[in-house]
Formats: sequence, structure tokens, C-alpha cells
Amino acid sequence: MRKRSGVLISLLCACALAGCMSAGNETIADATGASVASQLIKGKTTQADVRRLYGDPIKTSFSANGFETWEYEFTRLQSKPTNFIPYVNLVHSGAEGDKKALVVFFDKQKVVHDFTMSTSRINVSQGLITR
Repeated sequence: MRKRSGVLISLLCACALAGCMSAGNETIADATGASVASQLIKGKTTQADVRRLYGDPIKTSFSANGFETWEYEFTRLQSKPTNFIPYVNLVHSGAEGDKKALVVFFDKQKVVHDFTMSTSRINVSQGLITR
């Protein structure tokens, strides 16, 4: 009996660890608006500084006025508990977590003009019941 409970605990720990996933730029994983504001100084921080702090952006774009925009994203998801229950996972499964996005706007001199940091909640559902 003692051996069975040890196996069960090990299996539950393995499922919990297997249920986490992250994707994107890890440098903004724990960033907040305040921490980004302390690193990016409008009118002073250059593109080279931003690249050194956060790496290469996931997306770049240009506006008609000559401004350049760099975008960074990071998503952290955790599997829903129902994913690990046989048959129940056919009815309802998925993941939930947070997505962070950092968008930096540069002027024509390649200096930070403005930036925005946001966090949004993500809920991915699949199965017969998908809220």
C-alpha cells in the first residue's frame, strides 16, 4: 500500500510539471510596466540599448512618419487539471495563463519615443464544452 501511494504521488507531480509551457522572449517574462520604465528612457534609450536589454524583437514595423516599432511577446500557460482525467478531458480540456507584450516606438533617430507594456489573461479551451 505504501508503495502505491508513492507511485501515485510521483505520477501527480509528473503531471503537474508536464502541464506548464512558456513561449516567447524570456527577458520580459517577469517584466512590469515599472521595471520597463526604469530601463527605457524616452528620448535617451537607443535601439542598440533595447536590443541589448531584450534581444531581437518578434516583429518590426514602420509607420508613414518614419517611426519604427519593435514588438516583444512572452506567454506562460498551464494545463487545466481536467487534461489529466481520462474521458473528462474529451469533454473539457485546455490551458490558461498570461501573455505579456512590450511594444517600443522609435523616432527617426532610432531613439525610444514611447513604449507600452501589457499583460492579458489567456484561456484556451477544447472539447465538447468550451466556455
